[in-house]
Amino acid sequence: MIAKLQADLDTIVASTLFDSISVMSPSDRTRSRGRNPKYSQEQILRILVLKEILHLSFRDVVRKLYLNDSYRKLCLLKRDSIPSASTLSYRQSLEDFHVLIQKTVMLYEMSSRAPQFNAVDSTMVKPCLDHRARLQRKTGKYKDKNASWTKTTKDKWEYGYKAHISCDTESSMVLEYSFATAKEHDSTHFEDLVGSLRNSRYIFCDKAYDSKKVYDMILERTSAIPVVDVNPRRGSSGPSNKDSLNRWIRKNLRVRYAHLYKRRWEIERVNANLKSIFFYSLEHIFYVPNRHYEKAVGLKLLTHNLVILANILNGLPNNRKLVL
Repeated sequence: MIAKLQADLDTIVASTLFDSISVMSPSDRTRSRGRNPKYSQEQILRILVLKEILHLSFRDVVRKLYLNDSYRKLCLLKRDSIPSASTLSYRQSLEDFHVLIQKTVMLYEMSSRAPQFNAVDSTMVKPCLDHRARLQRKTGKYKDKNASWTKTTKDKWEYGYKAHISCDTESSMVLEYSFATAKEHDSTHFEDLVGSLRNSRYIFCDKAYDSKKVYDMILERTSAIPVVDVNPRRGSSGPSNKDSLNRWIRKNLRVRYAHLYKRRWEIERVNANLKSIFFYSLEHIFYVPNRHYEKAVGLKLLTHNLVILANILNGLPNNRKLVL
C-alpha cells in the first residue's frame, strides 16, 4: 500500500516537473535557413532531464524510451520516433543552460518570494578518478588539457574543474553557475555570479571570497549586506586597530551577522547532494561526449532546480529526491 502511494506521489511530482519544462521551452519557430529540427526543444529537454533523474547514459535512455511507454508519454514521443544517442548529445551541446536555470528561478519567484538569503561557493568536478589523475601526473600525459590541479581547503591536491554556484539558502535553488579549470581562484569568478544576487538582502561567502574586490562588487552591484568569513592568513580574525577602514568594516559585518552566517551551510548541503551518487553524481563526470563538461554540469543543475520546483509546488520538502 505504501509503495503504491509512493508511486502515485512520484507520478504527480514528475508530471509537475515536466510541465515546468513546457513553460520554460519557447514555442517552435520555422527556421529561415536549413531544415527544421525533427524534435522540439521541449522534447529534448524532457529526455535530458529524464536521463539525469534515472542516472542513465545517452544510449541507455534511448533504450528505456523504446521499452517504457510511460517514459515516452513524459517525453511526448512515439515509439517510431525516438532520437538517437548522437542526436541527444548534439542537442545538449546547443542548449544554453544559464538561460534555462534563470527561467526556473523565475518560475520559483512566481510561486514564492524572490530569494533573500543567498550564498556562493564552488565544488570540484573531476573528469577521472583520483588514482588515474595521479598516474597522468606521474607520466606527464594528460588526456584532458583543460583540467588542472588545485589545493583544497582540506590540504589535499585534486585534479579537474570547478563549478562556481550561487544558491538561495531558503529553497536550495541554484541561481547561476560558472565553470572553469580548477586552478583558478574562487574569487575570480564571483563576477560571473553577482548578477544573480542583485536582489538579495544578505550574501554569505566563505573565506575564499575575503577580498576587497568581492566586497566592492557586492556593494556596487547589489543592495545586499556582505557577510563573508574572515581569512586568518591575512591577520587577526576579529576587528583590529591595524586594519584598514575597509577591512575593519568587513570584519565587523561578520561579527554583527554571525547568527545569520549559519545559513551559508545550506549551499554546502546542496553541493553534497549534487556530488552524491544517489542524486546527481556531479563530482565525477565520466564519458562526456566531446568533453562538454560545462553542458553536463548545467544539465545536472537544471534538473536539481526542476526537482526542487516540483517538490515546492506539491508541498513536499525541497530536498526530496524524485524517484520514477
